[in-house]
Amino acid sequence: MHEMSIAMDVLKIVEEHLPSHGARVKKISLKVGKLTAVIPDSFKFCMEAITKDTAAEGAEIAIEEVPLRVECEDCGAESELLEPLFICPKCESLKLRVISGRDLLIESIEIEESDMEELGHGDQGR
Repeated sequence: MHEMSIAMDVLKIVEEHLPSHGARVKKISLKVGKLTAVIPDSFKFCMEAITKDTAAEGAEIAIEEVPLRVECEDCGAESELLEPLFICPKCESLKLRVISGRDLLIESIEIEESDMEELGHGDQGR
C-alpha cells in the first residue's frame, strides 16, 4: 500500500510549514491525479494513523481527484480517459501526451493557533 509512504511525506511537508509549535492543523486539501493510483479512503486511513499525537491529529483530509486528460499527437484531440488505456478515443492513435492526472499536491493547509500560545504572547511584556 503506497498510500502510507505518501501520507508520511504529506505529514512531513505539513509539519515543516507550520508557523509555530502551538499551531494545529484543521484541514489538509490535496489534489490527487487519477494516475497516482491513490485510493482516497486508504489514504485518509493512513493519515489518521500517522497523525496521532501530532499537530495534524483530527485534521480533515479533503481530496480532489484530478482526471486523466491526454492530448493526441496525431489528431490533436484532448480527451479524458476513464481507464489508463492509452488509445485516442477519436483516431485510436497510441501517441498520447498526458496533460493531467499525474498530480499529487498539497493545495492548502488550514491551521489554527493554540489559545495557550496566544495567551503566552500577551504575557511577554510583563
